Amino acid sequence: MLLLAGLALVAGLAVAALGVGDGGGRGPIAVPNPDVAAPVESLVGAVRHVYQADAPELLLPDTLVPAQAVQLLWFQGRPVSRLRGGGSVTLDGAGGVVRFDTRLTAHRVQLRLEGRAPISVAAAGDGGFWLVDGEGNVLRTGPGGELVHTLPAPFDYAAVVADPQGGAWLARSTELFSYRLATHSDPLLVYLDPGGERSQTMGSVLLPEHVLLVELANAGHVTAGTSAVYFAPFVRDEVIAFSRSGDTLWVAHRGLPQAVDEPRFELTDDGPTIDYAPVNLGIALGPDGRLYVLSIPGFTTMESRLDVYDTEAGRLQRTAWLPTPLPTLGLDAEGRLYLLEPFRLLTGIAPHEREAFAPFDLETLGGERTTLADFQGKVVLVNFWASWCAPCRVEMPALDSLWRSIQDSDFAFITMNEDIDVGDAGEFLDEYGFEFPVLLGRGKLRQRYHYLGLPFTVLLDRQGRVVQRWIGFAGEDQIASIRAVIRAELDRGGGMSHGGHEE
Repeated sequence: MLLLAGLALVAGLAVAALGVGDGGGRGPIAVPNPDVAAPVESLVGAVRHVYQADAPELLLPDTLVPAQAVQLLWFQGRPVSRLRGGGSVTLDGAGGVVRFDTRLTAHRVQLRLEGRAPISVAAAGDGGFWLVDGEGNVLRTGPGGELVHTLPAPFDYAAVVADPQGGAWLARSTELFSYRLATHSDPLLVYLDPGGERSQTMGSVLLPEHVLLVELANAGHVTAGTSAVYFAPFVRDEVIAFSRSGDTLWVAHRGLPQAVDEPRFELTDDGPTIDYAPVNLGIALGPDGRLYVLSIPGFTTMESRLDVYDTEAGRLQRTAWLPTPLPTLGLDAEGRLYLLEPFRLLTGIAPHEREAFAPFDLETLGGERTTLADFQGKVVLVNFWASWCAPCRVEMPALDSLWRSIQDSDFAFITMNEDIDVGDAGEFLDEYGFEFPVLLGRGKLRQRYHYLGLPFTVLLDRQGRVVQRWIGFAGEDQIASIRAVIRAELDRGGGMSHGGHEE
């Protein structure tokens, strides 16, 4: 089951008051927060709890191109795994794996996963990767991208995070969950050694009153350092630090209003629903040695907050307010935060590194046949859809308008329909009066293109290679992103580029 998944500025404060540089004329990294209250600390048993709603400093995101080496922390809200020797790796949101160097130049990672679609990825110590696929299996690849191990996961749906010792930590996924029973002895986190053996567990699950929600109640995000492991529950307002031996070091709280102690079933006129709201969206260790926690600040889907913690004491040091819940964020060694444009990063991938789109030879709704070769030399937007897909019905008019608005003979828009009954596809088009080309997959496209769900949209370059993918439909922001990437690819022309994040 899928889960629900304004910058604060202070004027007139001198940079010298913080003792930090201006980054070559870029302005301060952070400014003092004049309304902050001191943290309240208490012991619960032997564990120190820190209660602190506001940080003493306001972190000011930089939207310019980074001036020095940067570690990517989140990519469109998805976690990013740090690579040994610098750089990072993440998912592109539609089944692809992307590697970024410290200058944010993107490279496609070619993995031979035998058709499996990854939903989580982390770097392994030998240059390979840990992944979790859509069926919940843990995968281990070698440095060359070959599949080495397929391992059963300790949870129905897991998220994988790299460990500095070369192994991986597994937590319950915040994107998918199942209804099941558990006991107090079930672990919160599981560690796999570099060989894939389950060698350590950490923490114990919280058993909610509504026991079938134990997976949701204990879903969350994990990151690991050399001396501690940090966990941020998805639905509770907590950040927890564990020693490497499993002792709880501290627990931090911010008093976020939407947090619940545990999720519960509620009966409404529409039937049973689950009472919860997202709290923590991610956690990461920055190159400056601080702990970064991405959260929803309240009952909103329009913004997020980034909290910066002292790893030793669990005290809140800085907070940034971000205008999106799915940011792309980079950080340099000085602690300067960069709010980045994800489509510019992905379109910077060198064309020769792009993945080839699987060729097709399909019948159209009009009875003709169309192949990928027919579009050689054109930039092509491909949309996968079905008449029974509710988000497709919302997205398709927007894509149709986008297609009609781009007056360029080098651009083409085609759709691939997954209805088994061709008549259903025809009725859908007649209902809306669409005239774009429709290719008939007859229910067999997923086994060839391995998409995670519908709608699924792919932009191809003039040589039939994948420029970018989008899964699902996120409204006008996504249409704006698609338009920008199309325009950038049309402007690229037929020449080759080495990519990069440029002005």
